[in-house]
Amino acid sequence: MRVSSASEGSILLAVLIWPCSGLPGEMDVRIYCSLEWLVVSVSPHRYSRSNPYMFADELALGQSCLATEIQTYVYRFVYLVSACGIRTQVISENVLLIQTELYYTPRDGHSNPEKAFLTCITSQKSVWITPVSTEDDIKLKTSHFMSDFQTTPEELGLLHSSEICPL
Repeated sequence: MRVSSASEGSILLAVLIWPCSGLPGEMDVRIYCSLEWLVVSVSPHRYSRSNPYMFADELALGQSCLATEIQTYVYRFVYLVSACGIRTQVISENVLLIQTELYYTPRDGHSNPEKAFLTCITSQKSVWITPVSTEDDIKLKTSHFMSDFQTTPEELGLLHSSEICPL
C-alpha cells in the first residue's frame, strides 16, 4: 500500500496536535514526537469525581519512566524513542509510528490502576528536525548601536530562563 505525501502530512498534523480525550478516567494527554524524541504532556486535573487530581508519582510512561518535568498545571515526559520500552514501527519510507502506554496508579489503593495507549506518527519531514537557519543566515548588519554591547552573566541567565508556559 502506498501512502501519498499529502495524506502523510494530514495524518501527521492530526496526530501531533490531537489531545487524547475519552481515556479511562478522562485524562487530558497531549503527545508530540519526532524521529528521536517523544514528549507526553499530562494535565494533573481529571474529570473523575472519585480522583480529581493526579500526583506526578502516580504516573509512569512505558516501563516505569517518571515525569521529567513537573509543573503546577502539567507533567511532562520527555524521552528518547529508544527508552522506556517505547516501540517504533516504520510505516513507509518517510513515516514512523511510535507507541507506548501511560500508567496511572492512584495512591489511595481503592481506585483501579489505569492504562492509556498512546500513539504518535512522525515523518522525516518533521518541523522538529528541519533546520531553521544556518551559520551564514545569522550574520547581522553592523550598527553603531551594537558596537560596544557586552553582556554580563546575570543578563545571560535572564535570557536563558527554563520556565515554559503550561498547556
